[in-house]
Amino acid sequence: MDERVKEMADENSKLLVDIQIQLARIEKTLEVVPTLAAAVETVREIARNADQSSKSAHHRVDMLQSAKEIADDALRKAESALATQKAQAEDQKWFKRTFYGAVIAVVAGAIVTAVWAGLKLGGM
Repeated sequence: MDERVKEMADENSKLLVDIQIQLARIEKTLEVVPTLAAAVETVREIARNADQSSKSAHHRVDMLQSAKEIADDALRKAESALATQKAQAEDQKWFKRTFYGAVIAVVAGAIVTAVWAGLKLGGM
């Protein structure tokens, strides 16, 4: 029986040594956990900053889109104003030509009338 007790004690010793070795391995593995926790917190902070930055950039893009729409509207209005101005310039050319044509016709008529009157008076 003594032999059996000794064998059991040896087995128990071996089991305890195995358990100690496994615990040492677990402890070695767990040594990096505090470092990982700090790294995870750093990553969280970076992620928060990146999220805020992307929201800010999105807001700026929205503002640029509004500015582009305003600029496009201003361009359309300017092009319309230029077209109106060009049409008015064409209308003014027509008016000037008509007015000067009428003035020339009146002057020519007055000259013809004066010459006709001079001929009638001289021929009388």
